[in-house]
Amino acid sequence: MTTDAFANLVTAMITYLQSAGISANLLARYTETSPEQLDHPSTALSPSQLQRLWQLIQTRVLPSMAFSFKVRPLIAEELAQGPVRVDTVAARLHMSRHTLYKKLRLENLTFGRLLDDVRREEAVTLLKDLDRPLVEVAERLGFSEPSAFCRAFKRWMGQSPGAFRQAIA
Repeated sequence: MTTDAFANLVTAMITYLQSAGISANLLARYTETSPEQLDHPSTALSPSQLQRLWQLIQTRVLPSMAFSFKVRPLIAEELAQGPVRVDTVAARLHMSRHTLYKKLRLENLTFGRLLDDVRREEAVTLLKDLDRPLVEVAERLGFSEPSAFCRAFKRWMGQSPGAFRQAIA
């Protein structure tokens, strides 16, 4: 990694933590440095201080992401059985649809976006089986017709399913 890229990464880490409500003074105390050193972090921070920053980011990010990690596999399971309904996924989590929406919103996600992500990941996996017809892939992912799947895949990946298959063949 170049020095500029490293400096930008460290600056982004500090900016993220400050935007999460951690003051420069608290950051300085946590990394055992001064607030002035945080102004030029790439030259002033030791590896152990950088590690402390990363650990602090993890304590902020990972707990909030835990909920969507629970929802994703449920969406995938429902998708394998047919159309995915938010009420069904919420019931499997023993909560209302509104609570599900609220918890996802805390991670800046929507149910639709999560469903879209799971569909995209599943599409890539299914398309790697070159013997599987596109009609079957579209059906398995809950699309009403192959053309709807092709449009979605092109939006996700920037190429048609056929072009994707040619590239991996």
